[in-house]
Amino acid sequence: MNPSEKSWQRLVALARRAPGASDESAPFGFSTRVAALAFERREPAPSMFARLSLKAAAVACALAIAAVAINYSAITSNFGADPAADDPVDEVVSVGS
Repeated sequence: MNPSEKSWQRLVALARRAPGASDESAPFGFSTRVAALAFERREPAPSMFARLSLKAAAVACALAIAAVAINYSAITSNFGADPAADDPVDEVVSVGS
């Protein structure tokens, strides 16, 4: 017999003498705790960049709304204009003559 076979035989003999498997059930309430932890909502704290980016987006939206509100009359006056009267080529020619 080579040394690996002797080691194998020794391990097999020790395994035969090992005590039998006992009842290894989970403790009382273990499944309830596991289910509670699984369904617990843990939201990570937002980072400083995330908080600042949301504030910057809110400020940008407020500025855009303010710009539209300030220029509302100029925006609405262009909708009723005659597109034929607004001819940039004609304006350049008339400035040159």
